Amino acid sequence: MRSRRPSQRPAAGPAPRPEPWRVWGPVSLGLGLLALSACGSTEPAPPPPPCPTALLLEGAERTTAYRAGAELRASDIRYLAVLRDLTSACRYYSGGDGAGVDVDLNFNLIAERGPALAGSEDLTYFIATMGPDGRILAKEILREDLTFAEGEDRIGWSEEVTLRLPSVTPDAGGGYTLYLGFQLDDAELARRQQSSVR
Repeated sequence: MRSRRPSQRPAAGPAPRPEPWRVWGPVSLGLGLLALSACGSTEPAPPPPPCPTALLLEGAERTTAYRAGAELRASDIRYLAVLRDLTSACRYYSGGDGAGVDVDLNFNLIAERGPALAGSEDLTYFIATMGPDGRILAKEILREDLTFAEGEDRIGWSEEVTLRLPSVTPDAGGGYTLYLGFQLDDAELARRQQSSVR
């Protein structure tokens, strides 16, 4: 004989009140997220101060070296070279060494052997600094040894140069310009002037 236990139901009366954490838990969580959002909403960082502009000097970014005293014939070319892919970045500094800006230049040098090349050559280029008033303030000359291995007709490499401009403040840095180009000899300048007249 199976016995059945009667179900025990609570006596009639007012509905039980929910425990406090059940009511305030979601509300507290929502307020916490709002507070977190408020704490994280900071002002955007100010943009960095402008750097001096770095440019390849038009017309001086490439050079063709001929054999001394030769005519402008392809058979008299010693080498051809080009500067390209110039990029720059800067860092303003202040302290015991004073104040100013360091400008990092990165660029590529590419050279091709000419029929009249004999041995190594000196590849000379410059970096000129122009102030906000358009005057050339400084000019730095740099030299690279140009040597082709046997059977090599074209070479290329990357250069990194850091130029320090003292007394240039973040407020004024954007007004300066750095020009990169090849140092042209008198013979090449004369050839270019003749070509421009024609």
